[in-house]
Amino acid sequence: MPWIEANNIMLHYRMEGPADAPPLVLIHELGGSLESWNRVLPQLGHRRVLRWDWRGAGQSEKIRGELALDVLCADLAALMDVLGLAGPADVAGTALGGGVALAFAARMPDRVRKLAVSSPAIGGASGIEAILRARADQVEQEGMRGQVDISLDRSYLPKYRTDASAYQEYRARWISSDPASYASHNRMLASMDERANLAKVTCPTLVLGGEDDALLTPSAMQEIAEAIPSAQYETLASGHFLAVNTPGLWAETVLPFFDR
Repeated sequence: MPWIEANNIMLHYRMEGPADAPPLVLIHELGGSLESWNRVLPQLGHRRVLRWDWRGAGQSEKIRGELALDVLCADLAALMDVLGLAGPADVAGTALGGGVALAFAARMPDRVRKLAVSSPAIGGASGIEAILRARADQVEQEGMRGQVDISLDRSYLPKYRTDASAYQEYRARWISSDPASYASHNRMLASMDERANLAKVTCPTLVLGGEDDALLTPSAMQEIAEAIPSAQYETLASGHFLAVNTPGLWAETVLPFFDR
């Protein structure tokens, strides 16, 4: 069954790949779901891959009110425990999923072997707090449809919509998100500040920025990498949702880092 209860919430997940393969955890972006990794998955047959809808997203149990980053980290640890992923795993995240991945590695360093994050959103006066709070207010009042094109025109640029069916499917999932939960996710990000925790990330880390990312610029992403003791940085020809916008580029950049 693709649902399991962990940390007192029902989570929708997928575990794929050989049972004895090295584990890899994939964390989706704000407004995304485990399906955000669909076009990367064919490259991951040599891995035991865990992907899931964090609380309030996709088909996981919905939420109301405030959400804390610590809760998402505890959800992931509990999910890994329930599924028997006791040893350290490689972890990858995109956008807010990258911020969650960094927070998880800072709080639970024994659970992460290597870390790869693209355009990680960590809060801390990033300049998009007003956008996030306004978006939260609007979707609560009007639903998701009024924000979809405004949001995706920033994060899923037309130049990266080369697979029209993949984009339309992504857009449909975005519109179908639960507005109240999505508002909680936005407000959580608007109030986050993980800058002080970056020094606690001790595992080898790859930080990626997208040259077309106007929300979280390459220079801001390089600053994040410089604050992590064992990090390297690279700018790629992609946008804000790197693994969604350019899945092939994500795979050819991230997998060699994880596999060596």
